[in-house]
Amino acid sequence: MNSRLREIERLHVGMLAVVVVAAWLSGWSAAPSLLLGGAVMGLNFWLMRQLGARLLTPVRAQQPALVMLLMLAKFAVLIGLLALLFWRAPIEPLGFAVGATLLLVACVVATLRAPQPALS
Repeated sequence: MNSRLREIERLHVGMLAVVVVAAWLSGWSAAPSLLLGGAVMGLNFWLMRQLGARLLTPVRAQQPALVMLLMLAKFAVLIGLLALLFWRAPIEPLGFAVGATLLLVACVVATLRAPQPALS
């Protein structure tokens, strides 16, 4: 499972790089917003993976303070940082949305590329 999540992360970074370079070369002014949207979603996905790994470990090995810190960081990234950025920075919403959507596309592509289990 962990290898599939890492594959999704690698695929997301690769797709994000290609789309940002294509947007920059085409002169689309939303390339920085596109990169920001992809980076925020990538960071959120990484934080969820770290959180899931810690929550699924045996109880004796869990570190409650670290789990709480990861939860706080995850919510701060999604709500606090995004609110501050949209309020203060000149972010183009369409570019940001395209960048954020690339994580979902990476999840779908990674799922379609995964070998299917044999039916018995």
